[in-house]
Amino acid sequence: GGESRPGIYTMISKQSCEEKDHCVSVDELKQAAATTPPADLGVPEWAQKQVAARGDDPKRIEGLISPGVHLFDPSSSPKDILKTLLTTSAKEYEDTGLISASKTVNLTPYEMLTAASLVEREAPANDFDKVARVILNRLAIGQKLEFDSTVNYSIDEVEVATTNADRKKETPWNTYAKEGLPATPIASPGLQALHAMEHPAEGDWLYFVTVDKDGRTVFNRDFAAHENAIQESINNGVLDSKR
Repeated sequence: GGESRPGIYTMISKQSCEEKDHCVSVDELKQAAATTPPADLGVPEWAQKQVAARGDDPKRIEGLISPGVHLFDPSSSPKDILKTLLTTSAKEYEDTGLISASKTVNLTPYEMLTAASLVEREAPANDFDKVARVILNRLAIGQKLEFDSTVNYSIDEVEVATTNADRKKETPWNTYAKEGLPATPIASPGLQALHAMEHPAEGDWLYFVTVDKDGRTVFNRDFAAHENAIQESINNGVLDSKR
């Protein structure tokens, strides 16, 4: 869908307001995220280099705070709030077997999280493990991922319907314009998406498209077969023929 979703800082700020008179503002949280050294912020060791590489961009901790409700002390400093959230999230992610699974599928833990964020944004509910396999299959042969969710990525809102002009724009995230995974996660992956990356389905698929309103999704290795599925999707009013 093309709906925008509240950014992580908006959600934390809202939650901090429920407890007391003084809310922690979105700007204070962004400032803390952008300027605190990653290790001091509670960024796990396996993500520190990638976070530091993004300089003072407040988006740099995207994906490292797991979705759902986290408990934190709303009267603590913005830095300490983020540290609590990042530390508990890292543990939650690691408890899934992230580190050992990443070795099995040949990605770094941070790449696993990034790939899982694509599964989170792109995969139909019952097909997480199949989409995970498509991602791995494409990475293995150097085929661009070409996921719409990466085209207009910004932490505050994500418009999923994209134009050809959008798709040509080179950004660190746009998987139409660049090979491989986005530079960072594009969302906070849920544990189901992470499990899918850790235990991908077996298959040789490179393409998938949802073909009907019930969410039935067709996976193919062969591009011609994929084009037939796209036509079915257009005929069923799921995909727009102007793509």
